[in-house]
Amino acid sequence: MSLIDWQLAIQYARLVKIAEDVQPGSEYSAQNKTDIQTLGYSFLQTLYGNELATDVDPHAGETVTYGFLAVSPGASQELIAIVRGTDTILEWIHDGSFLMVPNPIHAGAGMTEDGFTAIYKSLRIGRDPNSTSAAASVGTYVHSGAAKSVTVAGHSLGGALATLLTLDIVLNTECRQPAAYTYASPRTGEHFFAGSYNATVAQSYRIYNRSDLVPNLPPFLPLPYEHVNTGVELVPPMNALNDSIACQHHLTTYLWLMQIFAGGNQFPVNPECKGSAYPGP
Repeated sequence: MSLIDWQLAIQYARLVKIAEDVQPGSEYSAQNKTDIQTLGYSFLQTLYGNELATDVDPHAGETVTYGFLAVSPGASQELIAIVRGTDTILEWIHDGSFLMVPNPIHAGAGMTEDGFTAIYKSLRIGRDPNSTSAAASVGTYVHSGAAKSVTVAGHSLGGALATLLTLDIVLNTECRQPAAYTYASPRTGEHFFAGSYNATVAQSYRIYNRSDLVPNLPPFLPLPYEHVNTGVELVPPMNALNDSIACQHHLTTYLWLMQIFAGGNQFPVNPECKGSAYPGP
């Protein structure tokens, strides 16, 4: 557990929570941008993409907001790429296809899950499908000197997208050492993809709740899906949380569990997720 700075992990998770609180069809409000600024960053651009399509609900043609780019002021000039999760991850679980397609970032570097790959290929900075891609936009900020470092963070589906984005940044921009913080990420690709990522991305923290179903998917079999490094496990106290899939997966649950390691109690879980031994607040 000493491998990770929990205060930093919580900071990036709070930024992801801001992205999750923006409705997919809405734009970032002045209040959202103020909330981002309160956490130490200036809003730059919105990230858009196509909604996760499943056999259960195809979401055909839906363009939604997925997150944002922001930068810290002053000498640090840390660019952050924040990617939210989605309720449709539960549809994806029920869909259960988990098919593989070639890694869209680097030919010959393994296979990735088809739904995540389709969204990642659509991830961009404008609603127009021909807008600049997320990775290219990050590269522009780095090349111009507007960003000195890059951190990518995402929850759930956003964790898989953040994994792909981090690899893309390393391989296709001037930033060779981005940091990645993911929460409740499913497995993004198979073992060759994971090996390529692990050999390329030096600073990566994959935070997962032991009781959360989503990080256990797609399964190892019949296709060889494998997690990327570095896994950091959260273990809920006995009977502290409701056992439902949604409650164990919520980002609010992750914030509450992380603060156990960091100290403090300012992030309560959702009221419906409190178990019989929930200690508060």
